[in-house]
Amino acid sequence: MAVISMSRGFNPKKLLYLRELNDVTLKQVAESTFLSVQYISQFEHGDRRPNFEQIIRLANFFNVEHTFFLNDVSIPENTGATFYRKLQKVPKKKYVQAERQTKWFSIVDQLLSTELRVGHGQLPDFANKSNHVEMLDEQYIEDMATSVRKHFKFGVGPIRNVTLLVERLGIRVQFSDLSSEHIDALTDQLDNHFYITVNTSRRPSVRIRFDLAHELGHILLHSHYPQSEVSKKANHKFIEAEANHFAGALLMPAEGLAMDMAATNMEYLVSLKRHWKVSIQAMIYRGCQIGLITDQQALFLRQTIARKGWRVSEPYDDSIEVEQPSFLRSALEYKATNSEELIDYVYHIIGRKKDSELKLVK
Repeated sequence: MAVISMSRGFNPKKLLYLRELNDVTLKQVAESTFLSVQYISQFEHGDRRPNFEQIIRLANFFNVEHTFFLNDVSIPENTGATFYRKLQKVPKKKYVQAERQTKWFSIVDQLLSTELRVGHGQLPDFANKSNHVEMLDEQYIEDMATSVRKHFKFGVGPIRNVTLLVERLGIRVQFSDLSSEHIDALTDQLDNHFYITVNTSRRPSVRIRFDLAHELGHILLHSHYPQSEVSKKANHKFIEAEANHFAGALLMPAEGLAMDMAATNMEYLVSLKRHWKVSIQAMIYRGCQIGLITDQQALFLRQTIARKGWRVSEPYDDSIEVEQPSFLRSALEYKATNSEELIDYVYHIIGRKKDSELKLVK
């Protein structure tokens, strides 16, 4: 195991990181640590170094060990664009808070991966390498989804486990409660590794599966785009639409869905949901997109969904099992001599307390 290495002093970046992670203001930190706002601001900007007693106060407030501020474990750097799938318009600080949660997961993942000697892998050759932002051809998106299926020899039927698919591509997946941040999912590239965080709070498996496929679409289609271009309002709408198109094509290939969609009435679509493990609404959209359902039929079906109150909760939502991330758990099970001891060691290295609300591996 690695030896804990201490830096030469207090790391101001970690104070800012913890403040953004916990969504607290300078004033809140100051009041809880009995220090001035000016002092906290100076600590954060590196203009003043706190003494040991002040470091202890900060550590107690953020529920970390004081060594968190002093060790050489670095906060991961963004090495690509961040993509958010949001529930509604939310303040920027909520995006930041969710992204900081993903960075925490990345810190843990990188330490565990080093100790267990497991890699992250590289994206397949068919991923889009262009950094030029433009609307992609619909057939290109369909072909990208087909390439993923061919890569894993999936054929044209339902994908049994989308989480496992994503993890097999070397992408780390974290399930978390992002309900307070009003975000469905986000994708981050940190230290040249891809991470997906999905909100699983009170959300059915079919929506989680679609979110994962959507985020995978961003990685394969848009990961080389500059953040400045991704953030532009003019680009955001079609980038999101392309990721949605990819998700639908990946989960419901035209050939396979056409073979199964022998009828388009609501009763039949409800029965298809359990087989394809997608929402009825997504199935209607995809069926309309590939010409299996007419616009008039789609309108009637959506009106039926609204009348039955299925927009939020559909039949069989509770009976389709959530596909939990398994890569790190499996690596710990098969490669660690004592997984609990290793997890405790990682906590110790980072400087995170065991009773922290943020868990290492679920």
